[in-house]
Amino acid sequence: MPTVKKRINLTVEDDVFESLNKIAKKEKTSVASISHLLLEKALELQEDFYFSRVGEDRISKKFKRLSHGDIWD
Repeated sequence: MPTVKKRINLTVEDDVFESLNKIAKKEKTSVASISHLLLEKALELQEDFYFSRVGEDRISKKFKRLSHGDIWD
């Protein structure tokens, strides 16, 4: 049965492949599954870095701040 997921063809260095292969064996899964998991985690980290920068930018600006209680009361 065909998958609805998109495919990516990656070429990696030997040492990267060996690392992925070791993790896959340890976790008893495929290299593709480990690669997918690590890509998802990397994207989450990128999102976290982005929102951290946005938050720091907002904190650095001088404007009236509202407390959590003021917002939800």
